[in-house]
Amino acid sequence: MKRIFLPLLLIPFGVFSQAFDQNNEPTIGALSSLHLCDSNANVLANTNGNNATWDFSQIAGIFGVTKDVQMLDASLDPNFASFAGATKLYDIGGNFQTFFSSDANGRVSQGFVFNEVSLGAVVASWSTDQENLMTYPFNFGNNITDIFSGTVTTTATGTIPATGSSMAAVDGTGTLLLPGGNTYSNVSRYHLKDSAVATVFGTNVAFVREVFEYYDFTVSNLPIFITMSVDVNSPLIVNSSTIILSKDQPTTFVGINENSTDSFVLYPNPSNGLIQFSKDLNGASYRVLDAAGRTIQSGTANSSLDVTKLQSGVYFLSVNNQVIEFHIQ
Repeated sequence: MKRIFLPLLLIPFGVFSQAFDQNNEPTIGALSSLHLCDSNANVLANTNGNNATWDFSQIAGIFGVTKDVQMLDASLDPNFASFAGATKLYDIGGNFQTFFSSDANGRVSQGFVFNEVSLGAVVASWSTDQENLMTYPFNFGNNITDIFSGTVTTTATGTIPATGSSMAAVDGTGTLLLPGGNTYSNVSRYHLKDSAVATVFGTNVAFVREVFEYYDFTVSNLPIFITMSVDVNSPLIVNSSTIILSKDQPTTFVGINENSTDSFVLYPNPSNGLIQFSKDLNGASYRVLDAAGRTIQSGTANSSLDVTKLQSGVYFLSVNNQVIEFHIQ
């Protein structure tokens, strides 16, 4: 954990947001159910600075689904043996679990777990050099870069060495606009981007995560809005997924149109890899989403769809303003 901490030398007039510190760190048992949103929405990555306005008031929802964001006891997790020293597990919607520990000086991560379409469960353990997430107090204008290392384990690859680098910052303060006309005017945005590289089947694979978390400590010590993308890049594997979660429920929903004249059915359901449509979709654009609302496959559809690369589970097909649930055996 070779970190560089850049202190805030000048606090601009008008910044009243509360710093991240041990007092407002979520305790074990903290839980918030956030609404799943359209993963194709603009995440406003470049909207930052003091007195920023992040407008997500018109963001659409996905099927009205909620996802739990929670802080758990790391020692009770089945993967705990891979994360020696971790005391807390930060779980974002069951999609991404970060193991970390903290003290009065800040937070350090022992690694993370997430599910990847091609590789299955990815267990990244920073057992050699941990990753620094923030140094307390962490306020607007502070940022940290870090280098970390350990191993990555998947069913497909076994356990292989990995190294990584990260950047964490409070890159903005200001006003967050959420659906339903809800305004939060004392918000701080935590931005984390980290990447890890491991050699898989003789070629480098990069795991890249970018998270924007919006906090209003007068409302909750957990974020009230989250955008997170996870990319896996290599000559052999290229996959990308995004999850967006909101405290306030969207008022419109993606892919729901009960009066659509383009209605169709798919079969067999469950399927073992090839789906047939009851009508030719004539090259219509489609998306396949997993149970968390992440787009994991897309393209143009005609009379059938090849989903042989998908693992067993529940998925959703969105095409022609219609959303259909299907199962892979």
